[in-house]
Amino acid sequence: MYVTDTHAFLWYLSEDKRLSKKALEAFEKCDNEEDLMAIPSIVLIEALFLCEDRRVGTKFEEILSRIQMSSNYQVYPLDERVVVECMNVKLEDPHDRIIVVTAKLLDA
Repeated sequence: MYVTDTHAFLWYLSEDKRLSKKALEAFEKCDNEEDLMAIPSIVLIEALFLCEDRRVGTKFEEILSRIQMSSNYQVYPLDERVVVECMNVKLEDPHDRIIVVTAKLLDA
């Protein structure tokens, strides 16, 4: 199982060359139903804001559609376990904390 951050996810969907080879391979595994990709709910919120600000060339509805069409992409909620575990991760950016904690909780 993998956990994605916002930029990697958006770069993959838009075929952006900034996506690393390793990240590309992880997304391709998920597309080929060889593995699962967890998408922390905070990633969707960030993607929504980026789409609304037109800082990415993708429509948010297209992102949601892509997730809904694949059983290998699963949205992980921001729940109490994530919030409590965030106390143990010392990163400045709260979004990154949530993504890291999600990966830890899923052992990804």
